Amino acid sequence: MIQHLDKADYKQMLWKNGAGYTVELARSDGDSLDTFDWRISMADVKTSGDFSKFNGMQRILTVLEGAGIVLNIAGDSEHLRTLQSVQFSGDRTTSCRLIDGPIRDFNLIYHPEKWHSCYQWLFESASTEMLSSADLIFIFNQSSEPLEIEVDRQVFRLVHQQSLKIEQQKALKKLVLKSERFKQACLIELTKI
Repeated sequence: MIQHLDKADYKQMLWKNGAGYTVELARSDGDSLDTFDWRISMADVKTSGDFSKFNGMQRILTVLEGAGIVLNIAGDSEHLRTLQSVQFSGDRTTSCRLIDGPIRDFNLIYHPEKWHSCYQWLFESASTEMLSSADLIFIFNQSSEPLEIEVDRQVFRLVHQQSLKIEQQKALKKLVLKSERFKQACLIELTKI
């Protein structure tokens, strides 16, 4: 099944710790923030403070917009500027300090004992071709330029912050990603273990 997702399909919800709001782009089954196996989201971080804990989960966070943040992950500092990423355990005590005003971040949270993840950003202007047999393929367009994606001869066009969610049963999919200029797209592949 292939879904073209835009802002009307995303769901806004309160952070687990109640300190802000998340825009959930997609997630596995599960009725609460304690029962999902994977979740892809964006969050507007307006003040410095603590992150919610997601015990047993792995997190990957990318700064989408803004000057950046300094993450303190169990005593270790990570300085992230726009379109830089960090991976860390949801068990670890994590807080952030804004560098110069609010930011928007992009997040993948997943259960590493149930799912293998491949998370990458594509920045080149050339056409990108790939094959994937992942159970879930998720493509997010951060560029202001439209991103054209061909999936097994079907063509989808994503504008800024739209997504393509492809769920499949071990079939091999051919993907071609094209942009008229410079791509800024996140490609996530999740495979059941």
